[in-house]
Amino acid sequence: MRVSAALPTGVAALFLDSARRHRELEATLVERLLASRFDEVILPVVDYLDPYEAMLTNTGSSWTARDELYRFVDRDGEVLALRADFTPMLARLLAPRLASLELPLRLFYRGDVLRYQEERVGRQRETYQLGAEVLGLPGEDGERAALQKFLDLLAVGERRRLFVVMGFAGALDRLLLAAANGDDPTAVTAAVMRRERRVARGHRSALLQVIENGVPDDPGELGDLAAERLERLTVTCRELAEAFPNIELRVDLAEFADQALAPELQMAGGPRAYYDGLVFRAFAGAAAEPVGAGGRYDGLFQRLGAEVTASGFSLSLDRLLGHGHSSVEAASQEREPLEAEE
Repeated sequence: MRVSAALPTGVAALFLDSARRHRELEATLVERLLASRFDEVILPVVDYLDPYEAMLTNTGSSWTARDELYRFVDRDGEVLALRADFTPMLARLLAPRLASLELPLRLFYRGDVLRYQEERVGRQRETYQLGAEVLGLPGEDGERAALQKFLDLLAVGERRRLFVVMGFAGALDRLLLAAANGDDPTAVTAAVMRRERRVARGHRSALLQVIENGVPDDPGELGDLAAERLERLTVTCRELAEAFPNIELRVDLAEFADQALAPELQMAGGPRAYYDGLVFRAFAGAAAEPVGAGGRYDGLFQRLGAEVTASGFSLSLDRLLGHGHSSVEAASQEREPLEAEE
């Protein structure tokens, strides 16, 4: 028989120097987490589909779409799914146990996640993630603790340009509803995320300012609660920028326009927010490759019957090391078959 050296689309093998660099980075990040009193959890790569899919439905599929799940039926007829995200599995396992655990909890995990995605240059279906969760810290303290640890890990060994954008769920709800003016707000939301100025014509100058600059000149245009939240986030951004001078930090509400909390936006068909507080994303290099993200998600635990504040993040080690665009993918692109005995 002829044995091919090719791998399935979207997966790659690491050899020699690439494998060494991967393990060295992983070990360094884990060491930092352990030093900050994070405890490791080890989660299975296979889960039942039903509860996993139900949680994705309840969160609006805004963080992993149901059609990205790899599903299969085992020999006993059970419908299973390969791990596409750590957080929902961890939340489902922890929610019924939280009453017996001492809070706050600081947990981390690592391993492969697999998501079916359309084939595209540089896009991997299998990625190696390291993530962490902070549970039970009051108010916005947990948000800041997660964000600060995210920045701490992000800067380890990274020599490319790094920048992190921050926002919060529901920040633009008022402006988006006004801009829609009775039309489908989903289209307005998508246009804002694409930075299309046409949706902000006329009297909607505050929305235009968000599209161009990330924030409005007058925070009061967002509503009183959102304006206060923006002021606190701006202070946090400034303080963390001083603490992490090698990372560019900025507040950009347009980046998270789809994280809407208003029932009107959700009922109109817009994506429901997975996050319900702080949201942040990190990008690296001149191509602005996404390398990590996180935020606050109390609502996920509430839907599972647990009242606890929850913030967390994940980092893609593959992307941090530039593996998504490097020669390590040669194993998945090689088409020359190998001769072997049958």
